[in-house]
Amino acid sequence: MEVSFFYSTAWRSRTQRAKMFFFEVVSVVETMRSSGGVEHTVSKVMPPKLMFSAFAFSLAGDPNLSSPVHRQRTRGRFLKAAAEGRWFLVGHLIGEWPYLATEADDNNRTALHQCAALHIAGSQANALLVALYQGGASIEAKDAEGRTPYDLGDQAFKALVCQIWGLIPDLFADPEVWFDFWDKSSNGILEPDELIPALAAAYNAGDLARQWIETYVHTHYRELVHGAALTKATMLGDNGLLHLLQSSEELIALRAREDAGSSQMPAIFRTEGRKLATAFDKAALEAFTVRVDDLAQRHGWRPGRPAPNSARALEVRAPFAGGSSDPIARLAVAKEMLAWTFTKTTALAGRDWLAGFKVAFKGGDDVGIDEGGLTKAWAQEIAFALWADDSFFETKSTGSFFKTDDSDDLMLHCFHIRAESLYRWTGRFLAYCVYHGCVLDCPLCPWVFRWLVRVTEEKSRAPPELRALAGDWQLPSGEVMTISGSSLFIRPEEDARPLEVPLSAREGRIWAQLKGNLVSAVLQGASLLWTNREVWTRCAESGHAPVGMPSWPDTPEGNDQLLEDLATMDAAFANSLWRVHHEMPASDLQWLTFSYAGIELEAGGDDIEVDEANKGRYVRLCCQAALLQQAQRGMQAFAEGFFEVLPQEITVGCPADTFQWLLVGDDEISVEQLDALEALVIPQGLVPKHLSDNAAVVECARWVFRTARAGSGKFRSRLFEFWTGSSRLPQGGVASIAPRPRLQVMVQAARPPSAPTWEIHLQDGWYNYDSSTAADMTRAMDAGQASVEFKVRENRYVVDFTTMVQVNLRTGARREVRRTDAPEEEVADAGGGGGSPLSPACIAGVRRIETWPAPRLPEGHTCGNELWVPLCDSEEQLSRSLTLSVMNFEAGFALA
Repeated sequence: MEVSFFYSTAWRSRTQRAKMFFFEVVSVVETMRSSGGVEHTVSKVMPPKLMFSAFAFSLAGDPNLSSPVHRQRTRGRFLKAAAEGRWFLVGHLIGEWPYLATEADDNNRTALHQCAALHIAGSQANALLVALYQGGASIEAKDAEGRTPYDLGDQAFKALVCQIWGLIPDLFADPEVWFDFWDKSSNGILEPDELIPALAAAYNAGDLARQWIETYVHTHYRELVHGAALTKATMLGDNGLLHLLQSSEELIALRAREDAGSSQMPAIFRTEGRKLATAFDKAALEAFTVRVDDLAQRHGWRPGRPAPNSARALEVRAPFAGGSSDPIARLAVAKEMLAWTFTKTTALAGRDWLAGFKVAFKGGDDVGIDEGGLTKAWAQEIAFALWADDSFFETKSTGSFFKTDDSDDLMLHCFHIRAESLYRWTGRFLAYCVYHGCVLDCPLCPWVFRWLVRVTEEKSRAPPELRALAGDWQLPSGEVMTISGSSLFIRPEEDARPLEVPLSAREGRIWAQLKGNLVSAVLQGASLLWTNREVWTRCAESGHAPVGMPSWPDTPEGNDQLLEDLATMDAAFANSLWRVHHEMPASDLQWLTFSYAGIELEAGGDDIEVDEANKGRYVRLCCQAALLQQAQRGMQAFAEGFFEVLPQEITVGCPADTFQWLLVGDDEISVEQLDALEALVIPQGLVPKHLSDNAAVVECARWVFRTARAGSGKFRSRLFEFWTGSSRLPQGGVASIAPRPRLQVMVQAARPPSAPTWEIHLQDGWYNYDSSTAADMTRAMDAGQASVEFKVRENRYVVDFTTMVQVNLRTGARREVRRTDAPEEEVADAGGGGGSPLSPACIAGVRRIETWPAPRLPEGHTCGNELWVPLCDSEEQLSRSLTLSVMNFEAGFALA
């Protein structure tokens, strides 16, 4: 053994050498061959110039310092380790002998080929590939079959080597070139399957981080790209994807979290469970609302007009007059209103709801013609009755949800009702609110509304042969079966949950598993002829049409959508299940069994442990149990009632959160939305209509909006509720508010003062001058002239304003004249007089209504979406009055 101190040059990179000093303990190994042909080794101390080492901390690594035999053995060990996927050993050897990166086996495969073929993953992948790159490994090297490492690798490997070998541009240094590189289809759009590997490469993501990115893109793609697709313009625009990636701490921390090992990935699903509508979503919402408006117009409804004659009168208990000042009293009255409404409408069919109601309040001060305002106030109070406490719904982390199927009896005001009956009626009620564009405080879980869209998607995927059979069918025994989408529903008992049987269509026939036998049927006229000799007859009218169950494809995209849907009901549980699938180690998985909330997910589930092989199935079954089985009867009844009013066909193609967006609206009133409201109101929504272009009226209206912009978010929401009865904007923006908002400045047109009259005293009395001469005399006198001269026929006359005498210049005859001005109140009315702020003084051609002096407080009249304000003397005066009214009114009831 010998200890030496020497100077060495070690490779740090392909272009930079790091000079380092080393202490080495060197044992020189030589191979000796005995006379008998048996190899053995001996050790001896060698001169410093022949030193070599196999210790990891020696970076001398010059193959010329080792014997050929040792080099060959090292090469063999290295290639064998690479072929067996022993990546730590490969990294150890390549660290000492960088030249091994270019070595190939008998099949001309390098270590880089093996990394690609064996799908190297995890945190060591990046470090090992960097070492191979620095050692000179070629991504273009071909094996005996002509394949390069790039050809053998999966998408994650390809993205990583492209990043390390410098084959792709940097996302943040050259985003435009980066976009073009990953746009493999060259269609100007980065689809999700292109964006996932692109982001994984940009963040040097390992296996777990790449899975996180995949799920994140699957569930947030539209939010990330602000629409339907990621184009270069949307990526580089203001608040585009590039800005998000540069500022997102979650995405930046992905790599560090994975390398830390014990740290969890960031939570993918938001705890609030509610998403914002993108521009693409809003376009789809607008198309849906057009279809709903067409449906309403076919039944005689017009925005801002009284209910049609076909509408039913619906007189209900009036809202609590104190509004939100006493929530307990308000809730008691609201539940009484709910009881009245439920009793009068629960037996009505969907077509009766479409014909609509003329709402009237009994026993209160709120009266008037229902032009949408009373309906809106009624809807808000019904919503308050349903969700202000837990009498009818349970509370989840993301909102209210139906009570479990074993909660069959509910108390409504003073009588008992079946839970399914109330939930079916609630579905009709919320569909009616969508039908009339009512925005209300509805705290139902977003999953409740997504359910409606998911079952519609499921039904739309049914083959045409099955869609043609939709409806009720009567059996010879008198039983009634219902076909909806790709499902057949059988009611074993009147009150029992319908059994769902899958249907399929092929070879011109439909197929089903009935009573344990596979049977088929063919449609002939209005009858279904089954191979078991049963004949089903189509019913002329169908009752409650059962709604099929949604399904999710068992694919990465389908599983991610399933978790996303679960997050709209329980985001924490969705995040937990994602970690079970992708993060939880096997030692922890074994503590889980195939059960959820005490219910076996499959037969014998309590005895089936979760492991690496079955954890994907476990996650799917947990999601489906949480979404579909907790309150199945309530969900089904709600959906049935909803689609009785709004036909399921018009909801095809809607975004998943359509109904939540339409019913809940936007609870933040931005400056941009105020600008849009101002443009909508001024001048088209100003009242009085004939004074909408009057300067004083317009200026007063603009004071209202300047006050709103200067106010807080709370003030804006309160102002909007004061004005329209709802603190939330419809999802379609101010343009979708119905009736159209109006702003009435309480003024009337000022009467113009009568022109002064001029008279001359003749022998038999006073006579008026003609209007032309009188006007000339008025102008001259008002201009300060001492006299005026005019000609009548052949005579010329002069009127002296000092003596008020007319002189005939030809004859010298003199006549007395006089001027009579307009009454003083007319002069004041026209702005020619003074007056205190309390007087009906005229401003710019208008005058205050006597009962609306400047100090009077503004009023909100929500039945017609009207705001009434006085004509104030200054912007400060109006701002004080408006703020006082808005911040002190009692919410929760409509003014007449």
